[in-house]
Amino acid sequence: MQFRVLCASLIGAGMLAFSSSAFAWGPYGHAIVADIAQERLTPQAQKAATALLALENHQTLDQVASWPDTIGHVPKKKGGAPETLKWHYVDIDVSHPAYDQARDCPDRACVVEKLPEEISVLADTHASPQDRLVALKWVVHLMGDIHQPLHAAERNKDMGGNAIHLTYFGNNANGHMNLHSLWDEGVIDHEANLHVGPFYSIEPARAKQEADRLGALITPDEAQYWVQDLAAGDVHDATVNWADESHSLARSVAYGALPANKGADVGKAYTELTWPIMQLRLEQAGVRLAAVLNTALGND
Repeated sequence: MQFRVLCASLIGAGMLAFSSSAFAWGPYGHAIVADIAQERLTPQAQKAATALLALENHQTLDQVASWPDTIGHVPKKKGGAPETLKWHYVDIDVSHPAYDQARDCPDRACVVEKLPEEISVLADTHASPQDRLVALKWVVHLMGDIHQPLHAAERNKDMGGNAIHLTYFGNNANGHMNLHSLWDEGVIDHEANLHVGPFYSIEPARAKQEADRLGALITPDEAQYWVQDLAAGDVHDATVNWADESHSLARSVAYGALPANKGADVGKAYTELTWPIMQLRLEQAGVRLAAVLNTALGND
């Protein structure tokens, strides 16, 4: 409980004090967010989501949660859409306290601007079912992305920590470990024993088990508090708030808690601080995703 209070204070009071990449959370993290949300859907939203997912023979949100990562890395000539890579993050330098659209997303091709657009398509009952399915997949995914602190921050053009190479408990993952991948998968892998397989494959049952564990920790008061900005009715304002939360945590923890010695190993102390925060961000993303879907699919 003390860790949850600490996390909340870092997101709340910490923001007052301080007042990208290929993947976010990795496939396990995205599946966990989707699974938490799935359990919180209203019957009407569940029915509508199931109907859309059935267009591609899927049954649950976790099955499509990482789809936007796969299309983002297919060459355009082969039918991919590499221009959507920018949708997954927003590069707000840690020298700035919060998001500014003109400075940080002038072309509006970032997670803060694209998430509300996709929510709008999903909520449009006049849009084609296929368009709404694509929007559903983007909404599920981008809700995870925007809650990953390093998808809303960078330091000196380091691409959200991708340029900061490090070792984690003495392991450098064959030279590929960096600060961003540590937040995407490294800590989750170490603490929850969730190992991503070849071609980014996962065990859905393991993800669901972790989602159930995290979901059980969420109190009704927390869930209600986390969606207050949505209750105001402006989804864009909400996405700005969520990005600012992530940015604050990136400044104070993801970057701020790194060892001063550039070559130092990142291990126990960093994990003890960051793992509770990662869990909280997964929980918040899941609760907020459910709230968004319940509203967007409420008129089906």
